[in-house]
Amino acid sequence: MDWQEYYKARQIPIEEAARLVKPGMRVHFPLAGGTIMQPLVAAHVAEFKSGIDIRVSSPLADPGWFAQDMSAKVSIEFELFIGNIGRPAHDARRGSYLPNTFSMGFKAHDERPDEAKPIDITFVNVTPPNAKGFVSFGPHQWNKRSYVRRARIVVAEVDRNLTRTYGDVWMHVSEFDYFVEGTPPAPDPVALERELAKMEPAKASEMRAIVAEAGIERMLPIARYLQRMSPTEVRVLLGIAPPPEAYKSMAGYLEELIDDGTTIQIGVGDPSAQMPRLGAFDRKQDLGLHTEMVAPGIARLVDRGIINGRRKTIHRGKAIAVAWSGSDPEDLRIVDDNPAFELYDPEYVLRLSTITSNYRQTSINNALSVDLTGQINSETVIGARMMNGTGGQPETHIGAFLCPGGRAITLLPSTAMGGAISRIVPQLEQGALVTIPRYFADTVVTEFGIARLLGKTHRERAHELIAVAHPDHRAELREAANRLFG
Repeated sequence: MDWQEYYKARQIPIEEAARLVKPGMRVHFPLAGGTIMQPLVAAHVAEFKSGIDIRVSSPLADPGWFAQDMSAKVSIEFELFIGNIGRPAHDARRGSYLPNTFSMGFKAHDERPDEAKPIDITFVNVTPPNAKGFVSFGPHQWNKRSYVRRARIVVAEVDRNLTRTYGDVWMHVSEFDYFVEGTPPAPDPVALERELAKMEPAKASEMRAIVAEAGIERMLPIARYLQRMSPTEVRVLLGIAPPPEAYKSMAGYLEELIDDGTTIQIGVGDPSAQMPRLGAFDRKQDLGLHTEMVAPGIARLVDRGIINGRRKTIHRGKAIAVAWSGSDPEDLRIVDDNPAFELYDPEYVLRLSTITSNYRQTSINNALSVDLTGQINSETVIGARMMNGTGGQPETHIGAFLCPGGRAITLLPSTAMGGAISRIVPQLEQGALVTIPRYFADTVVTEFGIARLLGKTHRERAHELIAVAHPDHRAELREAANRLFG
């Protein structure tokens, strides 16, 4: 059977694909997967007398299984990142978080199968096959290929709108079990209004104000993502958010730390997402890119030649990522069918040995709080309440820290809650999670300066961090430092 015959024989209706899910199965929807099958699976599972286990990561929407009345039918596992849509279910303990890393996420499955949870069925979105029978995963590849290689049953949602990308992105149709039509409806004003109608009135009102400001044409391509994004995040993505003055100062300090030729990684979220647009890299030369994902404006830096990879030791001349998630629409237009941009599996890109092979790898990530010893918390607030998860931060930070000539930078606005709370704290709250241990802490940047922690004692680190804390909180931090460290 040639590939065309195989592909045709394995095409099934979406309703039949949903019925492949049986009670007791472990069902996986990898990060940024297709959206066509999820509501159908949720409706199918609602009819079960017994439940299933579902693993998701930063879900784009609620297909139905996050509701309280589905808790008896679905056991939810959040992998790597919870996201805005999944957070209420996690807060209500209807889901549990799986702490692992991208590069080692399948170690148990590959090396200790007797200890590993089975992957009964996975759903992924792919491009239509090319002339040789190969498909790819569009700009948001993430760990989809990793799941396809290990799942017992694989269903591919064929999305004709996915961007063509380069790198190690291909899989043959023979590696999939079933194919369904998975092209989302073309975005239109009705679809946008439908998403707005699902929101709480206050959020919907803010989103409508953004539509009026940015124009409906710019909002339509991201309509299906609006549920999981805050109005602030949408404004940042569209480039219409006026950056806080604090972020402008941080961009200036970040610029001091980035040398020509450095290979950079940049994390998602604020303030890092605003750094390219604030000009932190504009006066640099020969930067390289080796990253998990990107921030708006990174592709334009490649297009302008600021990021050219000329001094890279691996993948010279190429911009490397796990996914082009975080790009704005203009970035994705630059990435589309552009061989300067390459995607690879996180098992390779985020492996510490890969990261440390780069030329002067420098990570740029965010945090929620940092204590006076240098412990970095990027996951929890108010004690143990999880906001998201680690994502790729541990690997990118530690890899840059270990890289010869590298640097691990943490961006941290000095305060939260309108200045009432210091993000630099004497000690992390009870229950707070440590994303980066203090012995891997390196460089912390606030709007008040740069704290250099490498090679310093607890007492010396406290002095460094207090110097970049908000002036309103320095006295109490000094008092705490004297109490803790003398």
